[in-house]
Amino acid sequence: KLANATQDYLSAVQLARSEAIRRNVPVEFVLTDTAVNTTNFENALTSSAAGANWAVRAASDVASQPFTLIETKAGRDGAGDATATNAVQVAASGPTGFAGVVSFNGFGGTSDGAPYALDISNSAAGICKALGGPIRCRRITVTAGGRIAACDPDTSLPTTDTRRCP
Repeated sequence: KLANATQDYLSAVQLARSEAIRRNVPVEFVLTDTAVNTTNFENALTSSAAGANWAVRAASDVASQPFTLIETKAGRDGAGDATATNAVQVAASGPTGFAGVVSFNGFGGTSDGAPYALDISNSAAGICKALGGPIRCRRITVTAGGRIAACDPDTSLPTTDTRRCP
């Protein structure tokens, strides 16, 4: 479940970055607990650093519709239900005040020049190895320049291990 969820989130963040470059406009990857649909993506999404849903949306030049929807996903991975407790959880982090939105500029870097991380875990399966448990959790990192990678946050891995987060 963790590997599949990580791949889904990684693909979504990469999509946001590639669309920002292709369209040469800001594109956002947004985590949210708001139910995502085609009528609320433009401005009614309340972002959340631990949202069950996500959306990728591009800035629009239409005043009444500030964003154009690119892709969405509803519900936590592994359960098909946003409220399921046995599903995969994501916890995103970034600069002070970060609320679950990673925005890319037309050059592919983060719009604010800050790095971000999305930690993927499943508490129903156990505690992450990085915290002393048995589960190999995952982290997606986004550098200020736009490099996106998936890694293992377990610091007990040797520094030469390519799975280890930098």
